[in-house]
Amino acid sequence: MSLIPTGINIGGAVGRLTGVGRNLWLAGVGAVAEVTEAGRDTFDRLVERGKPVEEKQRQMVQKVTGRATQTVREAGKLVQDTVEHESRGVLKRLNVMTRDDVKVLSSRLNSLSKKVDEVVARRQAATAGVIEIVTPEGEAAAIVIPETPAAAARARKTAAPRATRARKASR
Repeated sequence: MSLIPTGINIGGAVGRLTGVGRNLWLAGVGAVAEVTEAGRDTFDRLVERGKPVEEKQRQMVQKVTGRATQTVREAGKLVQDTVEHESRGVLKRLNVMTRDDVKVLSSRLNSLSKKVDEVVARRQAATAGVIEIVTPEGEAAAIVIPETPAAAARARKTAAPRATRARKASR
């Protein structure tokens, strides 16, 4: 080390200056490391704080969506009921049958058909062996009720040509 005649030790000053510069450099690197580490910690902390907020937002969106969906369904049902009511009124004014009228009429027709079938079946059972003899004018001349099935078959055979001739003559 050289001494300048002024009595200042330059080598020691340069060494101290270099040491101070190095310390400043290390302090800057340490600050960056601290900020990086603190930044990561801060970032992780912010992520953890954001998760409950996100869940609350999701729940709120679901509630709003649920209410909106319910409102739309209710409005749709109201429109459907209104259209049905108005349609029924128009059909009644035009004397057109409604679906309920058709159902009632269909059940009545089914009931009536069953009753007619019962009457026909009873009449056929009651007149199973009865033979009607017809005049040439087509009027009933006599009704014969054979006592046995064999007698009924014979009576039918003999009455059939007469009935056919009587029908042809009345035409």
